[in-house]
Amino acid sequence: MATATVDSAAWSGVSTSHGKAHLRAWPLSLARPRGVFLTAELVLLAIAWLHTLLQTAWGGHSLGTMVLIASCALFFHLNNVDRSIAGANSSEFCMDHLECIFLGFLASALLFYVFPGLAPRVDVAVIAAFVIGLLPIILRFGLRHLVTRGKFVEQVLIVGTGELPAKLHRALGMGMGNMKRERHLPGHSETLTDRGVTVDLAELNEWVVRNQISRVVIAELDAQSRERLAAALLDSRLRGLQVSDAVDFYEEVSGKIWVEALNSQWFVYTNGFNRSPAGAWLKRCFDVTFALLLILFAAPLLLLAAIAVKLDSEGPVLFRQVRVGLHGKTFTIYKFRSMRHDAELAAGPMWTVPGDERVTRVGRLLRMFRLDEMPQAFNVLIGDMSIVGPRPERPYFVDRLEQEIPFYNLRHYLKPGITGWAQVMYRYGASVEDSCEKLQYDFYYAKHKSFRCDAAILLKTVRIVLCGRGR
Repeated sequence: MATATVDSAAWSGVSTSHGKAHLRAWPLSLARPRGVFLTAELVLLAIAWLHTLLQTAWGGHSLGTMVLIASCALFFHLNNVDRSIAGANSSEFCMDHLECIFLGFLASALLFYVFPGLAPRVDVAVIAAFVIGLLPIILRFGLRHLVTRGKFVEQVLIVGTGELPAKLHRALGMGMGNMKRERHLPGHSETLTDRGVTVDLAELNEWVVRNQISRVVIAELDAQSRERLAAALLDSRLRGLQVSDAVDFYEEVSGKIWVEALNSQWFVYTNGFNRSPAGAWLKRCFDVTFALLLILFAAPLLLLAAIAVKLDSEGPVLFRQVRVGLHGKTFTIYKFRSMRHDAELAAGPMWTVPGDERVTRVGRLLRMFRLDEMPQAFNVLIGDMSIVGPRPERPYFVDRLEQEIPFYNLRHYLKPGITGWAQVMYRYGASVEDSCEKLQYDFYYAKHKSFRCDAAILLKTVRIVLCGRGR
């Protein structure tokens, strides 16, 4: 097969003094054992199910053990614990799994209460489900050990003609943790922490083969440059090389959308961002049902919180504030007051910062467990908010952020929520940089919005509330 080439003269705008077309390239290694992890887990679950099925056929015990194991596995995948097996913090990963085991046991207990005939022998079911639930944790440490020895590692090359490849490399470095490792290539003195490496366009195919690159990520905004890069990679692509766009690759490995490389075409041509009347109606039914149940079961807690706020400091119990909602329309949000009633009289609108002196003693406790947000269930019933969605921002900050962050106004195509993907994945925002980071999570949610995604967000929210990890 003939190798595709491109006339280097067409690259005069990015050529060196010698007239050759040069690209800036940033090689890196990503630990990607997710497929192996899922395969091993499914095999282990299949063995456990087969054993349980045989025991049931022989009269050993009921199908309850299978229900228990399936519940743990279901919550495991709803919680997206397998996203960064090699890179996530070990303690966080273990906590995620223990949470899934607990929720699996709880769901099964409720099912067994409704259908007592399904209940298995306690000794067999508990031991089997607990062992199966711990298997992913054991597998993860085994996979991390293999990853450190170069197994299940994908060799990636980020290429482009400007500063975008370096920016993507830095963005991956800040968010990937142990998943990303710098790679020093033979014959290149430049390090990845310096300026990457230089690759001649005409030799790109050969360079990819020589360095065993399995994926090339195109970090390039110029349309003509992208066209020529595509022509240069055509031969390798047809031979099996994976080629990804920078935004899509970043989304795949991080769970957020890279704002810095976005353009209008990406929003138009990418998959996702689906909406349907039936889906909107079902989400509204879920929102109303969940809000009513929250108000009903949390009524005693709401009363105690109101009394505590009133006794702790002067001012109203409920705090009313104008926020920007769906399609940019403003509405009044309700919260338990967690600051002094005169918090912004002198300085005006300000983001809350850690250790903020404006926060009251009771307010600090409410924020820690996010109980100050509970009155927003009434906003959900009114229709201004949803249970899950991007957090609504104040008009003052929206006007500022729209000027500094590209496409910030697009987050208003979704109804705001009490909790959201950005809230469970990132700390409380207190700057333009934090708002940009959270916008990337908001766009990811907007693209992948579904019942499964909402369920995962609610599970993470429950853990944050129970562990007191609020702001």
